[in-house]
Amino acid sequence: MRVSIVLVLAAVSTLACAGSAWELARVEDSPSAYHRFLSDYADSDYASQARARLALVRLRSHPTAVGWNEFRAEFPDETLLAELRPSVAPILFERTRAAGTASAYREFLADFNEGEFAERARGNLEFLTSGGFEARADELAAFAARHPASDYSVEARRSAEAIQLRDQSGIRTVGLSIEIAPGTPNPERLIRVFRERAMQRYAEAGIALISLAGEADPRAASLPVRLTIRHQEEAIRADFSAERGTAAGVLARTRVTLARTGDADPIWSDEFAFRAGGAVPGADSVVFGVGAQAYWASFFVPAVSWQTNVAVRAARGLGKPVASLAMSGSRAFVLFTDGDLEMFDLGDPERPAEIGSYRRKRDLSRWSGLHLLGDQVVIFGPDGIEVLALRDGRFVPTLALDRGVVGSIVAVENLGREIVAAGNRGLVLVDPGKGQREILLERPLQGLARSGDRLLFSDGTSLFVSTLPLLRERRVDAELRLGRGFGPGLLRVDGDHVVVLGQRSVGVVDVSLPARPILVSRVEASEAGEIRDAARIGGRLFLLGERGLQLTDAQGARVVDAACVTARWRLTPAGRHLVMIGEKSLQVVDATPFVSEPAMAAPHP
Repeated sequence: MRVSIVLVLAAVSTLACAGSAWELARVEDSPSAYHRFLSDYADSDYASQARARLALVRLRSHPTAVGWNEFRAEFPDETLLAELRPSVAPILFERTRAAGTASAYREFLADFNEGEFAERARGNLEFLTSGGFEARADELAAFAARHPASDYSVEARRSAEAIQLRDQSGIRTVGLSIEIAPGTPNPERLIRVFRERAMQRYAEAGIALISLAGEADPRAASLPVRLTIRHQEEAIRADFSAERGTAAGVLARTRVTLARTGDADPIWSDEFAFRAGGAVPGADSVVFGVGAQAYWASFFVPAVSWQTNVAVRAARGLGKPVASLAMSGSRAFVLFTDGDLEMFDLGDPERPAEIGSYRRKRDLSRWSGLHLLGDQVVIFGPDGIEVLALRDGRFVPTLALDRGVVGSIVAVENLGREIVAAGNRGLVLVDPGKGQREILLERPLQGLARSGDRLLFSDGTSLFVSTLPLLRERRVDAELRLGRGFGPGLLRVDGDHVVVLGQRSVGVVDVSLPARPILVSRVEASEAGEIRDAARIGGRLFLLGERGLQLTDAQGARVVDAACVTARWRLTPAGRHLVMIGEKSLQVVDATPFVSEPAMAAPHP
């Protein structure tokens, strides 16, 4: 009995000590405190709580999506989960944002249905499931009011306001001012030529252009929208300080600005320059001399039907040369020429938020394009194909096939989980999981796209329509011969239509009947300037090139509107937006006011 009493007293003492030690550990609430407790009292009644608290404080200090899932599985106590949620919510929300899908937001809200991130997630989910409210101004404005915390609310409000402004600020009459700097040779001829070109462009657009005789002209006050052409010429010295020196001569610069009186930002502003090497100031302007054809080929007078600058978002500098762009929901994947990737969320396209990146091992490989395949990203170019898996916001390389295996690639599409690549070796079918390849067509190709189960491809002369089974039989559905003068290359699919980018024009082909593709419209570079890319939104054709972003009429045959952008290399549709890249920039234009139904109406007075 005496031994039993001693054991009981010892147990009570140990329990008391464990209780005191546990209280001290809870007050400190740190990994070291729980480590000490478990080292001294591993068999106490508080040990399981100590292990749970140790896991909690570790995860709270360094929250991760994987850690949250593991903790939740091992310690399902709702009290612990509620304590941990505020620490892991930001990480889990950014992961959800990187996924950018309605299902990802539903999954997030199942675990985090309270707090600031829950409110953002609910708004984002509603926006994604609504399909952008079909570009209706009233519904966009109502959404922004309901969900001010949503990542899409600011842009929804901008879109609604842009539609209203378009309906209230139609441009029907414009005043023209032409200013020639003192000392410029033959100013009368310059004024006459500039005026003739501007008058012709505005007559084609159906907008009255009134030539003003300076600010003293009594008509100036009644014309709030002004087209101003400023031209100057100056002698320049030879400069051999740079790697490529320049000879002495004359530099001509012309600034064209379209603006509404009182507005801080112009509707359009661009500059055209011409350097006449070896020239000296003479009796006539250098833009009428030898070698000035390129100047006049690029010179452009914009005619717009409303204040289109409100639809243009500020360009974001990217720091190094950009190769390509792909979109998935509001996520923009930007590929650089060195193979690096950056991923941005464009919920608010005025402020793109970087949500992921990949830095490729440095080598001499060249990359020109990318394609999204579910949770995989395919990058390609002159040196082959590489496949990256996107896992928890990180890019993980899974496959690499060099040009010795697949050739030099110009375009990629997918059929299920398989990749079809087009390039100098024709069409190659690749299984990313097994790394196997199959040659489907041996003919150098310039472009590739997919419409349903059909593949569309071009060889510089024709557009072909086929399916995988037919290609394995060396057959096609149809061939639309466009000719080497057209030179079909890059292809962009929009439903039953494919935009075909040619050498000097852009065409739209109806492929609703695969055996009978029909060219339904064509825009020449002589009208639209150099066209570098084109795409359709809402059945309307947008052109991107040296003249910025241009919109054609409903038939896709004539330019009727324009927006001044700085990123002028490639564009990709993203819902109701157009996302563009320049040499080192990313920029977004809201296409909503261009394509929503009232835009078809005539401008208001």
